[in-house]
Amino acid sequence: MGRKITVILRDGTELTYKNARIVEGNKTWIYQVDKNERPEELLAFIDPNHIRKLYTEED
Repeated sequence: MGRKITVILRDGTELTYKNARIVEGNKTWIYQVDKNERPEELLAFIDPNHIRKLYTEED
């Protein structure tokens, strides 16, 4: 079981990340996490102005 993050950008591009965590601030950071929820790898660094919709769901 893990968390699935879906990001839909303003241009319609849909990005999906599994077993990831979001950190939001001036930029949106999406990290791959291990089973203990510790960050392992940076998957995406996105300007929030380019995001149309962002949501998470549990697998």
